[in-house]
Amino acid sequence: MTPNEVEIYLALLHNKELSVNEIGNKAGLHRQVCYDALERLLEKGFVAYVIKDKKKFFNALNPNKLLDYLDEKKQDINEILPQLITDYETEKEETQVEVIKGKRILHTIYEDIIKTVTQTKQPMLAMGIEETKFLEFDELTIRKYIENLKKNNLKERLLSKVSATYFFEGLQSEYRLLPDYLFNPNPTHIYGDKIAIIVWGHPAYGIIIKNKQVADANRKYFEILWKTAKKKS
Repeated sequence: MTPNEVEIYLALLHNKELSVNEIGNKAGLHRQVCYDALERLLEKGFVAYVIKDKKKFFNALNPNKLLDYLDEKKQDINEILPQLITDYETEKEETQVEVIKGKRILHTIYEDIIKTVTQTKQPMLAMGIEETKFLEFDELTIRKYIENLKKNNLKERLLSKVSATYFFEGLQSEYRLLPDYLFNPNPTHIYGDKIAIIVWGHPAYGIIIKNKQVADANRKYFEILWKTAKKKS
């Protein structure tokens, strides 16, 4: 990260949520400099934001994500990582919302899904799945995810649509099909006490919500659709 990105990331890490003005005050940076640096941090997957009363508030994502970008500095990062994680996990709200964007949204979401499903041993449930769209967007990530499911004997149950043309083979993925008019094009993943929603576009966005009640409500809705959906032949 650049020096400005480091200052902003650390300011966010030690505070729950900050507006751009608050970030500038704490980091000692001009407002436009903050906007430019935040845009780069969003693209790298280091920060996320929520919108409250039509205003953006930013927060730092888990410091473990730094390792994906800074392999050559792993030794230095590992020395400070325990304290960074302690700061990140301190006094978190019961409901957490992370907004990510760009080319790495599938990497971030599916990494989190594998970690959670490995712990819970419960299948990941997903609605609005059209596999060709995932392959077009980030084929390397989605194929790596499928291999992780197979390797760790993990399962997923997926609601796709009747007109879908591609499905992953194997016991790890069980599909059922809904009529096209009931198909929601924005995929929703349900795992543990989280849901992850993908909004395709330019750029694409990912929204990860951690809230047990929200996850359970979506899980019930999934099961209703699952019972009415057609088994894939």
